[in-house]
Amino acid sequence: MIFSRLFSWLENKKKFNYLKNQKNNELIFELKVEGITNEKILSAIKKVPRELFVEQHLIKEAYQNNALPTDCGQTVSQPYVVAYMISFLNLKNTDKILEIGTGTGWQTAILSHLCKEVFTIERFNVLLNKAKKNIAKLNIKNVNYKLGNGIKGWEQEILFDAIIISATSDNIPLKLLESLKSNGRLIIPKKYHTQNQKLLLVKKKDEKHFDQEELLNVKFVPLLNKDSIK
Repeated sequence: MIFSRLFSWLENKKKFNYLKNQKNNELIFELKVEGITNEKILSAIKKVPRELFVEQHLIKEAYQNNALPTDCGQTVSQPYVVAYMISFLNLKNTDKILEIGTGTGWQTAILSHLCKEVFTIERFNVLLNKAKKNIAKLNIKNVNYKLGNGIKGWEQEILFDAIIISATSDNIPLKLLESLKSNGRLIIPKKYHTQNQKLLLVKKKDEKHFDQEELLNVKFVPLLNKDSIK
């Protein structure tokens, strides 16, 4: 009886892994069709099992190219938008990146495969704890976590090669611009007067000069200038 149950469990696990890999491959193919061609980014996405980072009742939707709801009114971002945003940061394996909005940690885990070190800030303690647990399951060691207000930045004297902001704002927080190295890149969903949102890519030329480029139309939750929620 015990062996029968064990065999059945192993067969079900094998079937689940097969279906998961199939769905993951389909997602990667879809991203390629939509124009994501950076193999390093595609490889990083493929390495991170998205079903770990979504709500239990949404596991069947984990590999769909959609944003999925999670705790605290937040979302696990759409794979295409994550890949698109990261692609404009031109990340190198020597880079340090600051992420504003950890969420459940899916994007954080992807970034960990593309950079030397990830610094991530989340204002909801529930989500930050969930992210830590999810990422620990993957034995990822190059992520630094902080519970706090992302608008204030890391609040330590660290300069970053890149900053990625996973919430919309009608302006770019000054503290984040100050946290960029020269030639650093920042990407943020910017909200305009019409309530439309567009990704804005900012490149820091020096302390006083920045280049800006508008990119894709998007829809993100708002970036709130509030202290952390425990």
